[in-house]
Amino acid sequence: EVYRIVYEEVDESDVSLYTFPSSQSSGRDYEEYRFPRAGTPNAKSKLKLVQFRLSENLRITDICIKELQCPLTFAFPWLEYIVRVGWTPDSKYVWAQLLDRPQQRLELVLLPVDNFCEIYSSSSSSPSCGVGSSTGGSGTNNTAPYGSSPGQHSHQQPHGHHTHPQRKSSSGWRSPLDKTTRPLQVIYSETSSSWVNVHDVLHFIELTEQDVTFLWASEETGFRHLCLVTSSLNPNGCNSSSSSSSNSNNSSSSGSNSNSNNQSSNSAGHRHGTNLNNHHHTHGQQADANSHTIPSGTDHTLPSMAGIGSTLVARTVNKVALTSGQWEVLGRNVWFDQIRRLVYFMGLRETPLEKHLYVVSLAQPNHLRLLTMPGYSFTVEFNDDCTLFLQTYCNIYTLPSWELVRIRHEKDDGNSMLPPSSTIDALELISVGYLAEGGPSENTQYNPSIHSPRISTGDVLYAMVFKPHNFMLGVKYPTVLNVYGGPEVQTVTNTFKGMRQLRMHMLASQGYCVICVDSRGSRHRGVEFESYIRCRMGTVELSDQVEVLRMLADQLGYIDMDRVAIHGWSYGGYLSLMGLVQYPEIFKVSIAGAPVTSWEYYDTGYTERYMDLPDNNRSGYAAGSVLNYIQKFPDEDNRLLIIHGLIDENVHFYHTSQLVNRLVRANKPYQLQVYPNERHSLRNLEASKHYETKLLSFLQNHL
Repeated sequence: EVYRIVYEEVDESDVSLYTFPSSQSSGRDYEEYRFPRAGTPNAKSKLKLVQFRLSENLRITDICIKELQCPLTFAFPWLEYIVRVGWTPDSKYVWAQLLDRPQQRLELVLLPVDNFCEIYSSSSSSPSCGVGSSTGGSGTNNTAPYGSSPGQHSHQQPHGHHTHPQRKSSSGWRSPLDKTTRPLQVIYSETSSSWVNVHDVLHFIELTEQDVTFLWASEETGFRHLCLVTSSLNPNGCNSSSSSSSNSNNSSSSGSNSNSNNQSSNSAGHRHGTNLNNHHHTHGQQADANSHTIPSGTDHTLPSMAGIGSTLVARTVNKVALTSGQWEVLGRNVWFDQIRRLVYFMGLRETPLEKHLYVVSLAQPNHLRLLTMPGYSFTVEFNDDCTLFLQTYCNIYTLPSWELVRIRHEKDDGNSMLPPSSTIDALELISVGYLAEGGPSENTQYNPSIHSPRISTGDVLYAMVFKPHNFMLGVKYPTVLNVYGGPEVQTVTNTFKGMRQLRMHMLASQGYCVICVDSRGSRHRGVEFESYIRCRMGTVELSDQVEVLRMLADQLGYIDMDRVAIHGWSYGGYLSLMGLVQYPEIFKVSIAGAPVTSWEYYDTGYTERYMDLPDNNRSGYAAGSVLNYIQKFPDEDNRLLIIHGLIDENVHFYHTSQLVNRLVRANKPYQLQVYPNERHSLRNLEASKHYETKLLSFLQNHL
């Protein structure tokens, strides 16, 4: 039995190296990190495949390492990030999602297993391009490859000629269009004028020698929606070579640690594969299509690759929208009932505040059925054949419940199955039982309330208000605007967050009103809403926050607008600083935790997605830098508290040190709380307790 793992090999030698004071527990004086700041070179990476067998006593034998005959950067000179990787269900292809540096172009690519060429073998000293390797799904036999006759599936180029770069045999490299192997296949392309939101909605339904059909999610209408895509696999003739029959187990693995946005990998890789987001691929400048660098460790001659990228064009035969409307399908799991051709998915059709389960039939696009109860927000997990699912649901007033639900498709007589076209309306949900059943939370009077004011632009924003626990009519209370305000985050939802809202409840228990607002730029509201901040982060978010704050003060009557604090962490810390310089008449005090102070100091993947490269958006970077507003910070004492972990590996302490240096030079007052052994999040209980005490003390003394 043959096992295969596809993995990413990362070269960070061109990425800038930074040193940080080490935590006391490590016993070292400093720690080193590779960190690509905006506009600087990224790491380089390549996909490789390790193949091996397990002996009877489970020892690993016959190890073979392979890499693509044609590096991805040769076929796709614009490639910067490999963001998702996985296996097709038959295990004959590795699929990958490729993203350019501006993150405005994404392509879904099939990489045939027989296009991976042997570069090392534990049983052979001379690597060769092993085309006849066996493939197959986990624990299954696969004896028939795609295509039974020899031939070459060529990619037609614009001017009718072909370029076949060659690799010398000593390394096992051969042409990416080698006649004995299937070439790389682009099966879907997507572009955006703002940025492409990478997601995990990919499910292969049918894969033949001629074409591939799969479920995908696209934002081309302005909202993420499901579609059924069929793409041609270049019908002019791409035939695989014969492969020996055997069992194989394939999985996908990341070559280096992923960041906090990464999803966990699927070991079989058949549905979602591995999230390799922010594993940077090439240098900071976009590669020219005629200019290519041979990967390190090789010494071979390659002719010009001019035009090869243009042959890798998605040939979409059919694309059917399964959902539509001004609401969003969530970019996580979809579940497909292969027998009944039903797609189960999570979406926000009822309200952006609640996640619900829906089902749609491939036979009836846009005919949806809601399977969960409005008024609650759900998460679900299905079994493999989509006959059972576990749903977890709650709202701001109710603790989570876990219920197992069975899906029944039989007619009333129980003997025959409903036809696929009627399954949507006739399927029945049967409760199997509860693993745990929640109920109303204790002290419901302390639960937050949700508000939906319409601001002057006509946009409806959502806000959450925590009333003071000692609330009395006619009294105005000091108020804390708990802010995040950045992309990819939604703070206001109809869910029970428990410990995640502990700080808000703590402040409310001490007599403060606490407000959270999702301003334009937050997630789950569509492309236009989210991209409002593009190229101008830090300059537009607070106007929404302040407008909602004023509207709530007028509506509720108990917010003391003369005693308002702004507090946030990370992006929220950044906006807390901006709030004090942009709206000093609104915010009496600011508590900024782990703040970004200049986007030029933050990383490439996040910053450039929303701000473009620094050279392309100098004015935006300047306007979004806190360091350019030092003179606008207040001259009064006790209005600014900065909090930061000294070994923060995400928003480096350098951000705060640069801010403090400038505040000192401008003779501006500030308070600084440093946690020497803490990173971006406070992980030690002692530090967390100290932070909460410091926060509350500062508010009580100065608000």
